[in-house]
Amino acid sequence: MTRVSTYQQSQTLIKEMLGSQYKLSDAQRQVSTGHVAAYYKDIHMDVTNLAGSKSLLSRLEQYEANNGKVMSRLAQYDQALAGVESAGGDVLSAVMSTINTASPQGLSGTVEGAFETVLNFLNSQNTEGYLFGGTNNDVPPVNLSTINDLMAAAEPPTDIFQNNDLKATVRIDENRTLEVGVLADEIGLEVMTSLQRLALWANGVVPTTTPVPTGPSNSFGSPLSQEDQDFLVGEIATLESMLDNIAGFRGNNGLNQKTMDETMEALNLQIDQTKVFVSDIEDVDAAEAIANLTQRELALEVSYNVLSTINRMSLLNFL
Repeated sequence: MTRVSTYQQSQTLIKEMLGSQYKLSDAQRQVSTGHVAAYYKDIHMDVTNLAGSKSLLSRLEQYEANNGKVMSRLAQYDQALAGVESAGGDVLSAVMSTINTASPQGLSGTVEGAFETVLNFLNSQNTEGYLFGGTNNDVPPVNLSTINDLMAAAEPPTDIFQNNDLKATVRIDENRTLEVGVLADEIGLEVMTSLQRLALWANGVVPTTTPVPTGPSNSFGSPLSQEDQDFLVGEIATLESMLDNIAGFRGNNGLNQKTMDETMEALNLQIDQTKVFVSDIEDVDAAEAIANLTQRELALEVSYNVLSTINRMSLLNFL
């Protein structure tokens, strides 16, 4: 016996077709956007976790961006400190060579070259301002231009520094802050004092800073006088101490660099894990979404065919 469709059956099939259309539209949206839902209301059970995870991800990515700048700054510190250390080492080598050969040839030139090198490094800049100025980073931390200015400065030359005492401190992750600032006077005062003493002696002036040498100065004439020899021998210990202190600053900066490397590694891992968590909530599986789309296209096509067949059925066909 063949069944003839009823109005109620047709309405039911139309509702099924409309439902298939909605499901197909949702599947198409998921494939095109890659998201499970268009609105938070559609995933209301996971909204709290999703919002919290996105907030955490934003903070972690901001730390990552900021830390990249910090690492660049630390690398610039290391380069500058290495340059100052190298210049100080050149002066120490020149002093020892002068003592051993009893010839002052090249000593004054080495001192002046070291002064220019140290001055350039202490007044080096990045996009944020002067590296060694503390928070006073809009003016050169060392306020002089020539070695004559250094000789005219106070002894020791504390008056040539314009940095303040506030070192840069940055938050590197959710729980830690790191002091990364280096100040011009704390690394430059010993160097500039040693260069000032050598420059003054070379100009016939006996320095007044400790240890006060026994004069008179022979201005590193050739051959060296006994007073010149004694003065240079006395400078060796001061220069070695200065180099040790600069090496200590480089070591501290290196520890900060290692801390930043480890922090960045941990941040990258946290960022990856958080992205996975967010994706598990709001993103669809691409293969599954495409399979669902294919199934729903087929279901809608079947609904169209069934509805079309039902609409063509009438009692007239059986009379």
